[in-house]
Amino acid sequence: MIGRENPELSPDTVDRRDGSRRPIDTEVVINWHFQPGISVRYRSLDLSESGMRIVSSTPLLEGMTGVLASTLPEGRSIDRAIMIVWTRASEVPGVSGYEAGLRFF
Repeated sequence: MIGRENPELSPDTVDRRDGSRRPIDTEVVINWHFQPGISVRYRSLDLSESGMRIVSSTPLLEGMTGVLASTLPEGRSIDRAIMIVWTRASEVPGVSGYEAGLRFF
């Protein structure tokens, strides 16, 4: 795990994920608890056992909760409760907007 042992790294550079990430570029749909009945589409960047990183055109707030419902490219469906655990301006070359880390629970 990067950064936990090095106090010079900021919290934004610390990878707190317990499992390995795999890149995944697909559309995901989130139904936010604060907006019942409205689905919002996002682009995913990567996936792990504990969560997913997405891109949004608008900033998302840490602590927001909802349900992610999507079908991954290999045909596996995800229907999981999620929470935003971090957000930042996108650092991916060629991707404008904001990144957000989702934790499955």
